[in-house]
Amino acid sequence: MVTAIVMAGGKGTRMGVKKEKPLIEVGGIPMIQHVINALLASKRISDIIILTSPNTPKTFKFACIEGYSVFQTPGNGYIEDLQYYISKCFPQNPNKIILTITADLPLITSEIINHVLIEYAKSHKPAMCIAVPLELFVKNGLKPSIVLGDVVPSGLNILRSNNKQQDEEVLKLGKIELAVNINSCEDIVVLEDVLSNIGLKI
Repeated sequence: MVTAIVMAGGKGTRMGVKKEKPLIEVGGIPMIQHVINALLASKRISDIIILTSPNTPKTFKFACIEGYSVFQTPGNGYIEDLQYYISKCFPQNPNKIILTITADLPLITSEIINHVLIEYAKSHKPAMCIAVPLELFVKNGLKPSIVLGDVVPSGLNILRSNNKQQDEEVLKLGKIELAVNINSCEDIVVLEDVLSNIGLKI
């Protein structure tokens, strides 16, 4: 089985709002809750850990109140915080499969998560990066944060718990659900347009 780690410790400075990004509501529900719901609905996920930091104290409180497993990291950055958690929690289990996902993917579904894990099981590499074709961003008026050639990393990854650099396979999925991550107030407007255009509902 797979441990899912929800990355929710970033500063979210690009949002330009005081509210912590994981708690910004989409469809009346905090973004992070949409992600958690999708993970809970996947039978391939054994447990869920939310990583927060001093940058997101209200998210930490939210997770505790809701009864979720939460781990406080130093807040030094995405990779640094993930490595910190792995070193503290998996020192004797270097082959544990970990799925990491950012808290700003409100459209993610259990079906997509299951599909990704099935593809990972077929792969011969220890890590997998799930990427979205750049053309999907262009088509829907979305602004990617990072572009790697003709794809954009989605914020969903799989790796082993050994804290070492791992050979990874890039799985390209043309899913709008993976393209819409919320990094600015403008992204929320685009999200509403996308929902309207493709008939997705939150």
